[in-house]
Amino acid sequence: MPAEGGQAAQVTKQGGFAALESTDAKSLYFAKAATGPIWRMPVEGGEEALVLDRQIAWSHWRVMEKGIVFVDSGATPPEIDFFDVVAHHLKQIATVDRERGIWGGFAVSPDGRRIFFTRVDQIDSEIMLVENFR
Repeated sequence: MPAEGGQAAQVTKQGGFAALESTDAKSLYFAKAATGPIWRMPVEGGEEALVLDRQIAWSHWRVMEKGIVFVDSGATPPEIDFFDVVAHHLKQIATVDRERGIWGGFAVSPDGRRIFFTRVDQIDSEIMLVENFR
């Protein structure tokens, strides 16, 4: 739907999930499920194309000017990688402590120099008994 308002138009034809626009606003990157490969298609319409054939959680990837920064949770230990969409080159940026992992939020600064993510240091819970519940 145009930002100014107007008719909404379907963009993907075979499903789409967690879409992100390219920095030049010419391509739409998306997954087809909560975890899966990343696809791309022209914003103006056209055929979709597989870009990155990895099992990537929907909240753990971001589109940058020259590629995609993502968490490869299938690696041991998990990695933060960069995939250059033009050269089709994969580069490891960092590894992540498997015990703490990455939970929820994942972001990359516009200049690509900083990566932000939520890490859990401790999880606690308690089980409570409620008697005479009605």
